[in-house]
Amino acid sequence: MSDTINAKGSDSKFRPHPDGQYIGICVDTIDLGDNVETFAGQPSKLAHKCALVFRTGERNEETGDYIDIGREFTVSMGEKANLRKFLEQWRGKAYDAEQIEAGVPLHKLTNQAGLLTIAQETSKQGRKYAKITACVGVPKQMKGGIGQYTDYTRADYWDEKKAAYLAAARQFRAEQAPTSTDDDEAPPYEDSEMPF
Repeated sequence: MSDTINAKGSDSKFRPHPDGQYIGICVDTIDLGDNVETFAGQPSKLAHKCALVFRTGERNEETGDYIDIGREFTVSMGEKANLRKFLEQWRGKAYDAEQIEAGVPLHKLTNQAGLLTIAQETSKQGRKYAKITACVGVPKQMKGGIGQYTDYTRADYWDEKKAAYLAAARQFRAEQAPTSTDDDEAPPYEDSEMPF
């Protein structure tokens, strides 16, 4: 005897953010820690990652929850860094050398508004997701009605991502650690014997 089964799509209530342009408020800046990056033809390396999370006011019709959207970056303000390009586009002007040298305090982005361009894409596994493709400053004429979101709570997803990155980084470091040899047992140099 067989059970009657109707296979359907995922039961997940997750809904990606709709595509288009939206005024979004940065509600969170998240330090994700180090993650292992691998690019074709290059050795794997650790890269410090962060995420900027925006809320546009869009809600999941089934649950009523806000549909927040985030974008992940390598924490770098180098000339070619995606984070720097994103922030300069958002603020409408480039950072000068002094600002870069002093460091850009990402936590100060919280509660700042940006005009987001959001596109929906499909992953290799067939899952739909939304991504922020651009962020520019909000025109003065549109700033009047922008409110703040005081009820934001960081989604569990980000803690899970942090934990996954931490585990991968620990494994990478362990694999990169030099193995012990007989030379490791040699006594340390005296200060007077140091070559410099």
